[in-house]
Amino acid sequence: MKNKFVTGIRAVSQVFFIAVVHLFVIHFLNIKAEAWDEAAVRQAIIIYSVLFIILYVTCMMSLVTRRVRYNLLWFCVSTIPSVGFLFLLHKDKVSEPAEYGFIDLKFDSGLFELVMIFPFYYLVIQIILVVALWVLKFPKRYEET
Repeated sequence: MKNKFVTGIRAVSQVFFIAVVHLFVIHFLNIKAEAWDEAAVRQAIIIYSVLFIILYVTCMMSLVTRRVRYNLLWFCVSTIPSVGFLFLLHKDKVSEPAEYGFIDLKFDSGLFELVMIFPFYYLVIQIILVVALWVLKFPKRYEET
């Protein structure tokens, strides 16, 4: 019982750390430029709640194995691709269109990027991580029985 509690606290603290890293990068890159309306904020809260839940689940999956490499894999997969994607969003935001007449999708408020594109991208990464952790853990269950 105590071990599950400690593992849960470690998972919550690691998820909080990942969230702080992402918020720092978003603030540093100044992706959110304008104020959002109340409906957009509510939608962002719902979407990011789902992301926090799946991030917590993948963190627990990595911590339950009690192997540092799985936890390191979780940390790297939860941080590096998404921070890289935030830098890509920032680069696209500040760059000029390549050609005249080319469709250019620029969103000044940061709403579309942070409430639609980034959460979808992050959700896909976390689902792939759930499958990867399950596959890494699955053969070990059958070896024990």
